[in-house]
Amino acid sequence: MTRRAAILGLGQRGHTIAELFRDAGWSVSGFDPEPAALGAAQMADRKSLKPTISSAVSHADIVAICLPERLELMRKVIQRAQFEAPKNAVIAVLIAEHDIDAIQGCALRPDHVVRVNQSDGGGFTADVSNKTHATAREQPTQVLAELAAVQSLVNPADDNTQPPEAEIA
Repeated sequence: MTRRAAILGLGQRGHTIAELFRDAGWSVSGFDPEPAALGAAQMADRKSLKPTISSAVSHADIVAICLPERLELMRKVIQRAQFEAPKNAVIAVLIAEHDIDAIQGCALRPDHVVRVNQSDGGGFTADVSNKTHATAREQPTQVLAELAAVQSLVNPADDNTQPPEAEIA
């Protein structure tokens, strides 16, 4: 069974996440309203750049949102992604500024939203709350561990890569 990831926001962070998913064997689609975004050109070459959020997330198992850290923008994108993605899709919001409660407060289905932070060393931390569904707790932790492992293989000189942790708020 093909695992599918959708990346919303293909700037520096989104491009890196898309490449990690692809290197881990996932089918990756992406959306960015800016055609000049770093990852947009490469995804267009691979035919995985989609013209809308809806078309990017429609079959995704996990949706990684890699946008500027403006909560109102996040709210709109999280809601659109959840409306269009399969019901059990996990929405992973890569953000440092806002906490999990603020992020889940943006969602139609807060139990399937997690906050992800990428450390300077390359590891990932999944931040969940008591609202988070069990599947949405387990899947991101496994996926983030896989991405961290891929990243350590791609960048073997980086000795600071940390395995992901799950924090329960």
